[in-house]
Amino acid sequence: MRRKNLNSELIKEYMVEALLLLMEEKSFEKITIGEITNKAGVNRSSYYRHFNMKEDLLRWYFYKIIGEIEKENVSFHDYTYSIFKTFLSHKRGILVIHQAQLSYLLLDALNACFHVNTTDTQSTLEQFQTAWHVGGIYNGMLLWFEHGMKESAQLMTDITLSFRPAGSLSLRDMKKA
Repeated sequence: MRRKNLNSELIKEYMVEALLLLMEEKSFEKITIGEITNKAGVNRSSYYRHFNMKEDLLRWYFYKIIGEIEKENVSFHDYTYSIFKTFLSHKRGILVIHQAQLSYLLLDALNACFHVNTTDTQSTLEQFQTAWHVGGIYNGMLLWFEHGMKESAQLMTDITLSFRPAGSLSLRDMKKA
């Protein structure tokens, strides 16, 4: 049954959810656009209006998750906790993506969100600092995914902050400077 009168965000959400459900049943490579749109209850043209390839659906999903992280007027500890809490709230989908060996799409989203390789607004030093931080975040997340995301958001925050040197800048601090 086709859904009607939907906004773009809802259409994207339905398609991502459909893809994740299909990925629980069969391999990513074997899933067709028609299967995604049928399961989502949207027209095939809606898919092509928003995405070029199936991987774009998962990139959008990661952008959406990152957009949910509480960033404003919070301490670095609370910001870090919000990262893990937000990702944990999407555990099922993230682990489906990870099991399909598509976690690299998270790196694409992190690089875009933190503007890695942005030469017009960052000095060379800032570019390398940002890339270094993002790489650490990404690899830490991959290890957490490998563990099945069994560690709590608080434990992940404590682990992450335990190896942050006192007085060091965060990506948030670098963006404000």
